[in-house]
Amino acid sequence: MEGKIEHEGIVVAVSDSQLTVRMVALSACSNCAAKSHCVPSERKEVDIRVDHYSGAYQLGERVMVIMQQCLGFKALSIGYLLPFVVMMVCLLSVYQLTNNELTSGLASLLILIPYYIMVKLILHKTTRKSFDFQVKKIDNYLK
Repeated sequence: MEGKIEHEGIVVAVSDSQLTVRMVALSACSNCAAKSHCVPSERKEVDIRVDHYSGAYQLGERVMVIMQQCLGFKALSIGYLLPFVVMMVCLLSVYQLTNNELTSGLASLLILIPYYIMVKLILHKTTRKSFDFQVKKIDNYLK
């Protein structure tokens, strides 16, 4: 599917209003042919909550989780691009004021603490509504 991000997962919780799907997020190293000769591969389990779904799902069922690709770019912007811009603005501003590299470097790192707290507390609630996942059964998905 063009413009969509797809990932296979397993249903771990089912309720009337919400479906929880556990996916295994693999690092880029896990798919590398030389992973046994290099850094150990990283695997991380991630639980995705799907608020709007249709159909009957059972615990342990394999499903495909689908998200619009533009929402992936939005998540990357919030998690990586925007903090980088905030950090650079802080670095340059504090350096202009103090003319001290150590102070400006520490300030630019410390500014990330309130940024990520804000993301966790404020943006988490507002962006949760905009990150809408779809879920389809694997057998229906392949048809």
